[in-house]
Amino acid sequence: MLFGGIVVLACAFASAALTLRVGASKDGALAVQADLQAGHILTAADLRAVKGSMDADLVTPDRARKVIGRQTKVPLMAGTLLTANVVGDPAFPQPGLAVIGVAVKPGQYPPDLAPGNRVSVSPIPEAGVMTDEKTKVKTVVAVVTKVDRPEQPQNPAVVTLLLPQADAQSVSAPVAQGLVSLMQISPKTP
Repeated sequence: MLFGGIVVLACAFASAALTLRVGASKDGALAVQADLQAGHILTAADLRAVKGSMDADLVTPDRARKVIGRQTKVPLMAGTLLTANVVGDPAFPQPGLAVIGVAVKPGQYPPDLAPGNRVSVSPIPEAGVMTDEKTKVKTVVAVVTKVDRPEQPQNPAVVTLLLPQADAQSVSAPVAQGLVSLMQISPKTP
């Protein structure tokens, strides 16, 4: 029992020392202040210093000048810690994927839709137009990357989606006509 008590005290001491070291880190890291799209050219105003990081891959405030003026490879959400591998030539979308913008009116999408949500993109049949199995457009699954909500509620929102390129091509006609609805689905693949 004495040995077990010593081990518990040693672990608690080590944990406290590590926590204090992380909190007292002078280097810190850089985080992005707002959502940034792939290809955005970084400025000092895009970044803020945060404390408490020990990860060697993170860009520290003293290395900010090495990333300012460079492009982001991928979209970054506000608060994301900046690493060297997200700066460089844009790499988004990846090969085989596409990004599309979908204008949707209230009722055609969940009102609390947010980046990172998975949605099914379902074509809405045009009134009075008959479809058969050959002309029927399939429902596809996509990931929301951005939601631009209108200032006026009667105007459509623009939802940016990431999906396989072949799926994007199959829904492009109904998307262009505003004839799709978005349904949020489980983040897990069935």
